[in-house]
Amino acid sequence: MKVAIFGRTVYRASLPRLMEVLDIVEKSSCEAYFYEPFYRYLAELSPSFSFVPSGFFSSRDDIPEDTGLLLSLGGDGTFLSSVPLVVGKKIPVAGINFGRLGFLTTSKIEGIASLLRGEFRIEKRTLLKMDCKSMPEDFCPYALNEFSVQRKGPAVLELEIKVDGEPIPRYMADGVLVASATGSTAYSMSAGGPIVMPGCRVLIIVPVAPHNLNIRPLVVSDTATIEVSFSTRYKDATLSADNRSFSIPDGETAVFTASSTELEIVSPDNGFMEALSRKLFWGADWRNSI
Repeated sequence: MKVAIFGRTVYRASLPRLMEVLDIVEKSSCEAYFYEPFYRYLAELSPSFSFVPSGFFSSRDDIPEDTGLLLSLGGDGTFLSSVPLVVGKKIPVAGINFGRLGFLTTSKIEGIASLLRGEFRIEKRTLLKMDCKSMPEDFCPYALNEFSVQRKGPAVLELEIKVDGEPIPRYMADGVLVASATGSTAYSMSAGGPIVMPGCRVLIIVPVAPHNLNIRPLVVSDTATIEVSFSTRYKDATLSADNRSFSIPDGETAVFTASSTELEIVSPDNGFMEALSRKLFWGADWRNSI
């Protein structure tokens, strides 16, 4: 099996564990293709780094079409950065956590050998898609967690949002999120949105710091088309797709939908409820230990 290895940076304290993973990959029968910027980073970080890959890739076009697995080595941010590399390619992504939280990156080092033998289950996750005139030509229009429109300057945005052409009440806020069920435990949760089981076919609209006491998050069907436009005293705002962004001018409309293309991820080692409890301390209460 051909395996693509992707990463960005790693904490020095995690370097021995990362080298352990790479040693398992090197001793397997897999053909390993390394993300070239990450390879150069590791070579500079560790003089003893001696991994010899079968080849390199630096973009989605360089990844062999018959790649059977992409290993994302890092935190959830690294996992999100890998999404544009595999959209539409049907390459499953396994996240090995070397970051802090690791809600998406849940595969354990002990299971690496099994992954490399192709012994894993696949979950299909909804991807969000965006249509926007000012989007740069080389910008990937997909997101796994969420899209957001947020103010740049100190003034709030006056937001106008439509769901399937039907307007919801206008409000002023720092911005708005359009999140997937997967993204419900990310920025959406931090902004007060609901927690949603990953398999639910919904989209979540979450205001960011609204200047109203009666504005609440809204859950809609994943068949909905969501249009977001805004006005501001400043010339533009920031439109983000997970951890990538560009500027969108005042008055422009961005359209968000659930994509027909899904992302294949390696099924997490833990259940969703367990992850909520262990990683996000859901229900943490000293009385539960009595």
